[in-house]
Amino acid sequence: MRFEDTAFPDIRIMLDGSGAFAGILTPDGIEASVEEAAFLMDWRVLSTYGEACKSLRRILVSQLAMDLPRGFIIDVDTEDLTVFCTQFCPVEQMDAYLEKKRGRVSSAADIWRRERPWDTNPMTASQAAALNLAFDAGTGLIGTDGHFNGGRELYLPSSVDGKRVTAVKTSAMVSYTYLERILIPDSVKYFEPYAFYDKVHLKYANIPEGMEIISEGAFGRCRALSAITIPKSVREIRPEAFYQCSSLDTVVIPDSVEAVGRCAFISVPHVIYHGAAKGFPWGATTGN
Repeated sequence: MRFEDTAFPDIRIMLDGSGAFAGILTPDGIEASVEEAAFLMDWRVLSTYGEACKSLRRILVSQLAMDLPRGFIIDVDTEDLTVFCTQFCPVEQMDAYLEKKRGRVSSAADIWRRERPWDTNPMTASQAAALNLAFDAGTGLIGTDGHFNGGRELYLPSSVDGKRVTAVKTSAMVSYTYLERILIPDSVKYFEPYAFYDKVHLKYANIPEGMEIISEGAFGRCRALSAITIPKSVREIRPEAFYQCSSLDTVVIPDSVEAVGRCAFISVPHVIYHGAAKGFPWGATTGN
């Protein structure tokens, strides 16, 4: 472990053997430690890196007094941590720091807004967990954790801790036995096969704008589903996508659809379609 001096007499930066940030040494102990331990080198660890950053973000939201996008996370660096850990930062220096930070955050927030128009319902991991949602940040897949939730309505997040939700996994809503209504954000581009299969109480669901494939069995056996809008982005509807959705009185399929799988609309009373996909009406009671 080695140390670097800072602009403040009571603060030193701790670096590990490879020169990476390890913590901040203060007269009272170590703040923002990357090691989760009670003591390091005889100094008490006062906060972990995650704890320090979380607390600092709360302070910055208040101090900067900016209208930030929902779900936006303020970036925290070593300078931020040293400024808020020191006891020797005069008011003038703090004001100058906050003004500089405000500019950086404003620029980052503008980029966030420009690059994330799909991020309409961002959540934190704790908010998602409270809804029994299970999200894999590596794959973008969302589902539920298997624990019972009696909720009848659900609006899926578009991102969790800033990571985009891109797909709904197979048997995704297993926790929601009595789910009647689900809103799916446009961040979602794909349903795994049988994503909502056998949700017999489901009356309303939407297919996100931009989705190109409705997967096999996606809404199969959703017998209470009473309406669905298929966006013009859809190119393919796979087998049994709306299998036995008998409450779907009428489905309008846009001409953008080029392929439809077997039994995609079996038991659906009426399908309206003018495109060239073979086999129309694919198991529906009647076709246009």
